[in-house]
Parts: sequence; C-alpha cells; structure tokens
Amino acid sequence: KKFQFFLRDDTKDLETFEEVFLSNIYNTILPIVPKTIVDAGANVGLATVFFRLKYPDSEIVAIEIESENIKMIKKNTSHFKNIDISERALYNKKAFFKIEDPYNATNSFQIKEVKELQDFDIQSITLDDILISKNWETIDLLKIDIEGAEKQLFEENYQNWLPKTKIIMIETHDRMVPKCSYTVMKTINEYNFILYTTTEGTLIYYNLSLMKI
Repeated sequence: KKFQFFLRDDTKDLETFEEVFLSNIYNTILPIVPKTIVDAGANVGLATVFFRLKYPDSEIVAIEIESENIKMIKKNTSHFKNIDISERALYNKKAFFKIEDPYNATNSFQIKEVKELQDFDIQSITLDDILISKNWETIDLLKIDIEGAEKQLFEENYQNWLPKTKIIMIETHDRMVPKCSYTVMKTINEYNFILYTTTEGTLIYYNLSLMKI
C-alpha cells in the first residue's frame, strides 16, 4: 500500500526524513516486537510512521510541542490507526511552558517552565499519565528526542515508569542543557538496563529485568 509523506520546504523536514528512512537511526533488530510505543519529540511524525510500518500491530503515542509540527504529524499519520497525537511536553510532573526556538529550526524547539498563572504555550504530559490513560502495563519502546528536557525527565519522578520500560532510544543534548547525558545514564544505572548499541547519536538501552537477550 502506497502513501505520501508530507515534507515542508525551508525546514528540517527532509533532513529528518533522511535520518529516519535513509540513515535508519531507529532501524535496529530488537529482542521483542514492541506493542506499546511512545515517540517523544515526534517532530513531523516520521519516526512515528517508521515504527508503525515496522511494528504494524503496535499502539503509538506521539508527543510534540509545536503546533505546526503537530499539523504535519496528523497529515503524515492519517493513513494509520492506533496512533494518539499529544500536543504536550514530556516532563517529570505537571507543569506549564513557553516554547522557545533558540536555533531558529523546525526540529529543535525547547521548553522553558513558567508558573501556571503566567502566560504559557503548552502543558506537560508524564509517562505515568500515558501508562494510566492507555492502560498499558509496560512501555515496550520509548523513543526520546526532546532537546534537553531529558535531563529533567530523568532527574525525578521516574521510579514508576522507568522500570516498566523495556527499550529506550534516546538522543541527549548536552550542547543545549549541560549534564543531560550524565543524568540519563546515572538514573538508568539504578535499574537493570544495559546500553546495547548506538546509532547516529541515539543510545539504545535494554531493560534486562523485562526481556531476555
């Protein structure tokens, strides 16, 4: 079955397409067939489509903070079922944010936490929220590319969702937020994960408590 990809001119969309479908940064042989997938930092939905094509029976939650990117996710995933699109920011608690674009690019939007009574652009969603709302026992595959917010995600309130996560594919952004890599690795090391492989800057961890490899 053929379908169209929608990519915008004068954006990073083509670069992202090349990363996902030509460089194959997420195309690694996994020890399981994921049934529950979270694509955090979904951009225009290309990784979401990749996961859907590779794992057609999976349920996917795609999380993205920027409204124009959200429109593109909806266009690129319109042919598929069982994809929930969340215009929220993945974070470790209920919070409110302004969206910033310090690099003037369509694939590197960042969040800055503000108080609820201040003007805000977007609210948070947590991985515990997703586990509850989707009634999932585990997150089989968690892809994270959230431009530095991974530091806060792995700093606190990870004790419920992290041991329920089987595979993590994460890109860290120390150039944007110092100590991202250190924080992620330190927290993951509290549990029975191994760093299995890397692809083009993406670290892939397996939870040995939930899988045999």
